[in-house]
Amino acid sequence: MQPSFYRESLLSYCSNDILQVHHTATHLLQSALKKVIGQETSQAGSLVAFDRLRFDFNFHRPLLDGELEEIENLINGWIGDGTLLQTKVMSLDDAKESGAIAMFGEKYGEQVRVVEVPGVSMELCGGTHVSNTSEIRAFKIISEQGIASGIRRIEAVAGEAFIEYINARDSQMKLLCSTLKVKAEEVTTRVDNLLEELRTVRNEVSALRAKAAVYKASMIASKAFSVGTSKKIRVIVESMDDFDADALKSAAEYLMDALQDPAAIILGSCPDEGKVSLVAAFTPGVVDLGIQAGKFIGPIAKLCGGGGGGRPNFAQAGGRKPEYLTNALEKARTDLILALTEKAN
Repeated sequence: MQPSFYRESLLSYCSNDILQVHHTATHLLQSALKKVIGQETSQAGSLVAFDRLRFDFNFHRPLLDGELEEIENLINGWIGDGTLLQTKVMSLDDAKESGAIAMFGEKYGEQVRVVEVPGVSMELCGGTHVSNTSEIRAFKIISEQGIASGIRRIEAVAGEAFIEYINARDSQMKLLCSTLKVKAEEVTTRVDNLLEELRTVRNEVSALRAKAAVYKASMIASKAFSVGTSKKIRVIVESMDDFDADALKSAAEYLMDALQDPAAIILGSCPDEGKVSLVAAFTPGVVDLGIQAGKFIGPIAKLCGGGGGGRPNFAQAGGRKPEYLTNALEKARTDLILALTEKAN
């Protein structure tokens, strides 16, 4: 068994080697960015870690897939060139005159260290690097995203981290191929077909839910009651169990046709755990009284921890507290009766 100090020294050496790879790859990345998207872009931050590198830079838009591919190709080409790095110590003025790029956030003295990949990159840097670009082995961008206004971030892997990343993706692809029972080159087509099948099934389920909701609505239509003396307005305020928002809409539309004008319908349901759906549907005769569905449903939804609104004749809302749905519907019934009684008498 190896002594602990030997294992720790080996681990330290390997870790330092990985950091060197990612550090040099960061320099290559900055050069590639300047070549592909323009010399005006500049570093806005960076991280060199064992498992990845991170580079923040100034730019006004997301990078296109083609630009990211071009950046990768440039860097991997430089890696394949096997260029020896050159390190020099010179005055800060001489370094700037030679075209060396200063690292973001660094403070420099009169004498500076310049790390150069001849023909590719020249930067002021005091960190450790590989001696030859071939030691980086390979480079892969794993993400590109915006992190602030005008600031983009690229995360990438190189060297041993690149191998681990590729092996992990390869294992995932093999598992996906096994699950879908297709070859790797057929995965995209198979997934597209499955998504299309899923969309078809969802549409069929949605249609069935709508039919079920309409059937449920036909059962509760008999619960409608009248409000007002001079003008009888038919009213329904009911729970629709677990129907979703689209099904509630279909039920409300059916009830408006069934009850005819003037009518006011409020329906609520709990389609999923921790979710409330509400709908308010008022016929023209109710809207003409100055009672609007969009304004009415908002306060009711607040009782269920949510909100919503819509048009004067139709509005939908939601919430996150299904335990309050019963109370909310009771309030909707009371408020609606009061409003209609006042306006219809």
